[in-house]
Amino acid sequence: MNNSIETERYDYLDNIKWVLTIIVIVFHSAIIACKIPMGFNLPPVKETMQYQYEILDTFVIINASFFMSLFFFISAYFVIPSIERKGAGKFMLDKLKRLGIPTLITLLVIFPMMSLDYATSNIKGFFLTGSIDLGVTWFCWTLIVFSGVFALCSQITSRSQKGFVDKPIPAIWKILLFAIIMIPVNFFGLHLMDSLGSTFLGFRLLKNFPMYISMFYFGVLAYRYQWLDKLELKHAFYGILMWIIAMSFIRPIASGYGYDADMVTCGFTVIGMSMFLLYCFKELCNTKGRWSSMLTRTAFAAYVVQLYPMKLIADFYQSFMTQTPLVNFVVIAIPSVIGSFAIGYLICKTPILKRIF
Repeated sequence: MNNSIETERYDYLDNIKWVLTIIVIVFHSAIIACKIPMGFNLPPVKETMQYQYEILDTFVIINASFFMSLFFFISAYFVIPSIERKGAGKFMLDKLKRLGIPTLITLLVIFPMMSLDYATSNIKGFFLTGSIDLGVTWFCWTLIVFSGVFALCSQITSRSQKGFVDKPIPAIWKILLFAIIMIPVNFFGLHLMDSLGSTFLGFRLLKNFPMYISMFYFGVLAYRYQWLDKLELKHAFYGILMWIIAMSFIRPIASGYGYDADMVTCGFTVIGMSMFLLYCFKELCNTKGRWSSMLTRTAFAAYVVQLYPMKLIADFYQSFMTQTPLVNFVVIAIPSVIGSFAIGYLICKTPILKRIF
C-alpha cells in the first residue's frame, strides 16, 4: 500500500455501523414475533392473524439480503491501515482481545444468564459434533478468522500495492458477471451447510459465507484502491436497481423452479444494496454529533448483548401479548433496541470492559 495515502476515519461508515446494529436488533425482534425459530419465540397467534407473519418474513428477507455482508465490508476496510500501523502480530492480538473476549462472554456469561442448560449443552455439543452456537458473536469469531488469514497472507506476499491505488470501481457489467459466477459458489456453501450443520465450528450458516468472504475482500480492495471516494450517484442507482430486480423478479422465478432463492440472488442483493447505502450515507450522513458519537461508541457492545434484553422482554411480554404479530414485533423491537444500547453504554463506561468494547 502506498504509505502516502493517509487513513481517514469516515464518519458515514461509523453511522452505517450503528444503523446496521439497530437493524440487526430489529431483525431479531421480527424473528421472535413470527414463526422463524429463534429459541425464545412468542407463542403462535390465532390463525386469522397469521397472515401478518408473511409481512414479518418479508421484512426479515429484505434485511438478510445485505446487512451482515455489509458489516464484513466495513470491517475489512480498515484492515490494511491497521496492519500497517500496528504490525501483523499486534493487529491479531488486538483482534483476539476485542473480538475473542466478547465471544467468550457470550458463551460463558450471556448464554448461562439466558439458560444454563442450553449454555452447558451447547459447549458439550461442540466436543461431540464440532458445532457450537456463538449467538450473534459468530460474526466476531468469523472476523477473527478472516482477519487472521489476511494478516498471514500479507506477511507471506511481498507484492507492492503501489501501482493499484488509482484502479477504478469495476464496471457494472463486471459486477453483474461476478454475481452470476457466485451462484454456483453459493450453492456449494449451501451444500457444506447441509453436510456440516448450520453452526459448524461456530461459523453460522455456511451458505452465506461465499458472499461474506467476497465482501470482506472487497472491503480490503476498497481501501487499497480508494473506491469509497469514487462512489458516484450512478453506482447508487445501479445498485438499488440490481437489488430491486433481484428481489422482485429473479427471486420469485428461482423459487418457482424450486431453487433456493437466496443462493441465486444474494450476489446481486448484497453488492447492489451495499453500493446504494454506502453512497447515500456518504452524501447525507457524513457528519457526527453528540448522539451519533454515543451510538457509534456503544454499537458494538449493544450488538454483543442484544439477545439478553431481548429474551427478558419476550418472556415478560408473553403473558399479555396481543394476537397481532405486527404489534408484538413493535413491542419487542423498541425496548430491545433501547435496552441493548443502554447496556452497551454502561459497558463502555466500565473501566475494564471499555478497553475491550
